[in-house]
Amino acid sequence: MKRLFLLTGLVFSAFAMNGQTVYFSQDFNSSTNYTTYQGSPVTANKFDAIQLAGNTTVNATNNKLQFVKNGGTGVNRGSFTRTTNFAGAPATGPGFLKYSMDVSVSNNSADVASGFRFMFGDTFPITPAAPANGNIHSGLYINPTKNAGEFKVESESNTQTLPNTFTGTQTVIWYINNTGADAGYKAPDGTINTVQDDYADVWVVSGNTKTLVFNEEPALTPAKTLKNFKLTNNPNFTATIDIDNIVISEEPVIVVPKIVSVAPVAPVTVPLKTLFNLLPFPTEVEVTYNNNTKDIAKITYSPLTNYNQYLLGTYQVVGTITPNNGTINPSKISVATTVTVRDNIVLTNTFSPNGDGKNDTWINEELARYQNTSVEVYDRDGRRLFQSTDPKIGWDGKNANGDVIAGSYFYIIKVPDLSMAKRGVVTVIK
Repeated sequence: MKRLFLLTGLVFSAFAMNGQTVYFSQDFNSSTNYTTYQGSPVTANKFDAIQLAGNTTVNATNNKLQFVKNGGTGVNRGSFTRTTNFAGAPATGPGFLKYSMDVSVSNNSADVASGFRFMFGDTFPITPAAPANGNIHSGLYINPTKNAGEFKVESESNTQTLPNTFTGTQTVIWYINNTGADAGYKAPDGTINTVQDDYADVWVVSGNTKTLVFNEEPALTPAKTLKNFKLTNNPNFTATIDIDNIVISEEPVIVVPKIVSVAPVAPVTVPLKTLFNLLPFPTEVEVTYNNNTKDIAKITYSPLTNYNQYLLGTYQVVGTITPNNGTINPSKISVATTVTVRDNIVLTNTFSPNGDGKNDTWINEELARYQNTSVEVYDRDGRRLFQSTDPKIGWDGKNANGDVIAGSYFYIIKVPDLSMAKRGVVTVIK
């Protein structure tokens, strides 16, 4: 048996809330009869059509809209459809759309690959079946799992597979960018995030826990607009979804500085047998934005396939810039440097522990290029004054009595990676 509720000739109006243009807002508090939320009288906060087929049912209970899927194949589906463009939105639909809803799942007992399906696009039919993928700009699934009350939030494009599962009532917030340019927005965790044109971010929020489930998820069909909205389900599973507090709004776009250039970074010189992960790469670089301001951004380096710690010579290395919060690197500008491997290790033989903040500690930076190094310092009477296996910890120049006395002291430095046990003299200058 097929039940259809359809209304045409709709007139909608948008309104502002917290500085945002809201196109659709429904908390399902006005009635326990689900037909109230479609049909006459029409407001901006109703569906054009609610259609059910087979043993799929709908309830408006506990101030929530409840969509019940009772298994079955074929026509055992249901849908809630908004087929008209949102009033106040451009003719092509919203530009940067924010969709928020509270959801929970129950009566589930199996993992579902494609369960409750939410979509934005254009030319959506009012039949229970989902529209063709070619009409969907962006979509996501709420997929029940085999564990009672548990669900996953999964992408229509399915380019990111994440292990996140959720239970209880969760707020799903979906940001879809269709503005024609990169856009920034204030994320639920308070940071400024960016999303490319025709991409989407999806957050799941519960109390103080805020999870970015999808970061830059590509649109299914970028050419489509965001004029229509539809919720439907696939057959062959049993579960109930409760939906509350649906809000569809125009997200204010935050202008985000773009990295347009980077300063050069210093070359790196290391002794033989230095492992790639111990190379002393610069970790930060100065970047310039399109608004002519400058900042410091972090750099990360990927291992070189041709790097050979045993082979002398120079290697070219490219570092990836990590944009700071609220900035983007749309041109994927990177930094380049060189790594030169030489055959000697540089050790220092003097230092001045006089408290002036300069050269106060005897430390040999190149020992940090190796593992399992050790340093020992002795006075003329053979008393050990210092010993360390951490190359980042240096000798402060003090003798057995805690005094700094100028003069020469003996050291033993062992570097197993180089089969080296070097003995020498370090001079304390005051």
